[in-house]
Amino acid sequence: MSFIDALNTRQALVDKIGRDAAYLCLAVSLFIEEPDVDQLASEGLTDGGNDKKIDFIYHDANLKKLIFAQGYLTEKKKDEAPANKASDLNTACAWLISGNPDLVPEKLRDIINTFREAINSGEIESIDLVYVHNLPESVNVSRELQTAESHLRAAINKENISIRAHELGKTKIEHLFAAQDSHIEVVDEIEFPAEIGISQSGANWTAGVATIKAGWLHDLYQK
Repeated sequence: MSFIDALNTRQALVDKIGRDAAYLCLAVSLFIEEPDVDQLASEGLTDGGNDKKIDFIYHDANLKKLIFAQGYLTEKKKDEAPANKASDLNTACAWLISGNPDLVPEKLRDIINTFREAINSGEIESIDLVYVHNLPESVNVSRELQTAESHLRAAINKENISIRAHELGKTKIEHLFAAQDSHIEVVDEIEFPAEIGISQSGANWTAGVATIKAGWLHDLYQK
């Protein structure tokens, strides 16, 4: 199965938010390893219309990470995606940092205010600028993304915040999708050769701490 095949299986999401937005959200979900695409779309999409070039923005409070993205989807065959869509991230950055939130829709206004509060209180440690499209990656787009990255780093001017720009074109997205299916699944029942000293349980998991011989771990690794 390819990424497009996976997108085609999510017809309900496509019908709800449109194919362009569904493509964007599914790609971002792979990038940040978030399995709940529907929830991600609900929280991250800015609903269009006066969005100040911010198609998608998502704050992961647990990881202290902010992701905001531009999307571009076309049925035409081209050698590369339009670089001006990548440069739109500069506009998005400017609005996030210094734009007047009273001039944007309510949902985006709340997002901007929350972002600024999180920056000022040290609740964000990394920011990812992402350009998602369905064409080959290119040098021109990369240059625009690096410019957006540099501008945002200078505007925030905080050394403790990591800022990176990413181009998720067709090849990169397919690579992320393939990597998702390459995880090792252990289906054998394995007898643990030691007594559990400390244990803890959650809704769908149980964890324990114990001392074992390294040889046992080595054998499992080889298997």
